[in-house]
Amino acid sequence: MAALAPNALGVATHSNRPFTAFIFNLSFSIILTSAKPYLDKMDPEAGTDFLGLFIAAQPLAQLIFSPIMGYLGNKLGSVRILSMISMSFLALGFALYACVAALPEPRRWYLFAARFLIGAAGGSITLCFSYIATATTTKERTTAVSLFQMAQSSAFVVGPAIQAAFAPLGSVIPEEGESQLYFDMYTGPAWLSVILAIINVFVFLPCMFTEYNIAKEEGEYLAELAAKNNKDNNKEKPELKDPDVVGLVTCIIVFASVQFNFIFLESVATLLTMEMLGWDEQRAIVIVGIGFACAGLYSGLIFSVMAPTSRKVGERIVMMVGIIFLLLGPVALYPYSGPPPQFRCNGTESGHAALRANYFPELLIRDGIHDVWSTFEASTEESEGNSTCRPVESFSDTCSYNATCCIPDAGCPNCAQPWCETLPAITSGQMITGFALIVTGFPMGASMGNAVFSKILGPFPQGTWMGILGAGACLARVLCPICVTNLYSAYGTWYAFGFMTIVMAVVLIIFFIFYKRLVPYKYDESN
Repeated sequence: MAALAPNALGVATHSNRPFTAFIFNLSFSIILTSAKPYLDKMDPEAGTDFLGLFIAAQPLAQLIFSPIMGYLGNKLGSVRILSMISMSFLALGFALYACVAALPEPRRWYLFAARFLIGAAGGSITLCFSYIATATTTKERTTAVSLFQMAQSSAFVVGPAIQAAFAPLGSVIPEEGESQLYFDMYTGPAWLSVILAIINVFVFLPCMFTEYNIAKEEGEYLAELAAKNNKDNNKEKPELKDPDVVGLVTCIIVFASVQFNFIFLESVATLLTMEMLGWDEQRAIVIVGIGFACAGLYSGLIFSVMAPTSRKVGERIVMMVGIIFLLLGPVALYPYSGPPPQFRCNGTESGHAALRANYFPELLIRDGIHDVWSTFEASTEESEGNSTCRPVESFSDTCSYNATCCIPDAGCPNCAQPWCETLPAITSGQMITGFALIVTGFPMGASMGNAVFSKILGPFPQGTWMGILGAGACLARVLCPICVTNLYSAYGTWYAFGFMTIVMAVVLIIFFIFYKRLVPYKYDESN
């Protein structure tokens, strides 16, 4: 194996792959927790329905560009130029994201375009995975993938913390006639991401990055070894067989479901804290950002033990445990019992009048006039001393007698989402539990799914297949925010989180059915 000596996980071969992943995910995670408040500020009419499409713009672009980048990487035999182009797209996307306020209304589609450009740069992640598979031996690939995933995870420690650090700048609202280009808690992180992307372009210069193809050398070596053994045993030289497509597709499904769950957190984390817990946008951004930072640190610790753990118990077992954790995460978020959430103050009296006839008779029929009026009087008395909430003065004020007050710019918008009236609020304890379960399962499924996938491919060129793997994950990240946010907005938490549970249950069944196909490529029947 002397020919493989250049690959000792050296700095020149591998160091900038994790760095690229770190920079991309850092840029992505910096704006992770502020997506919804920034959308509300730039285009108040966009609403929760557009939030899903807004978040899906990034994975939609990755869905398109990941296989293209993988294919071009194979054709060119190099990842350098393509990676530099991808990082340029990243810088351009964040610059547009920061300048949206200076563009004419409606601004939602400019934000969509900015997220799309950022997602187009995600093709560099496919190139990273492809290069890691090319520049490592089969034995060290799980370790290399785990280190790469740990670099991605560490970005989610730093990114939300940086966003939280920008929170004291507040939200700038320029006066009429003033420049619409400003530096605040939303645009500051975007400009920082522009700088980081430009730095990453220079990382791919020949003086800083050297490419190797160790997997090809390993394949040739093992093929020669197998031929020699067959010659000694008077057997014909074996031909390389195609990789197991069923095993590859199963890995794509598992990897996509892992991304499905993570984008689920991105889609609803800030939204849930604002609507279920009644936090204002600044508090939500800071605390959710701290939560993502802690989750990133925790995931990084899990990634760091993936390689030794998988060697002891097997990669498939670790992958299975990860899927189970991801299945239990949404279950912890079910609205089991308790009072409904506090409601958001409604802005127009016409809206109250339109809803009075719908809600007031239902309360009378359900509880009777005496109970309804008694509850209303008690709610009014409790709210009179509360300076942070506007007192309830009539049923049409909040559309329900369940809340003692409504919250400006926070709380559950019960007039737009009638299920707020009847479903229990999700507690902070539930959110922490569900968050922790998903964050525990994510590194297990992501690292093992990727490692097993590359091992099934064996000596074959990995770029195109890695692009397909990335495209599958991106498809899941497109569908998840659209499906979950629309189910949440229209039908509530039971439907949204129940949908997530069903998805993971189906994935677990598929995993068990094709469990025996998830094995490394065999060069001959005796290997």
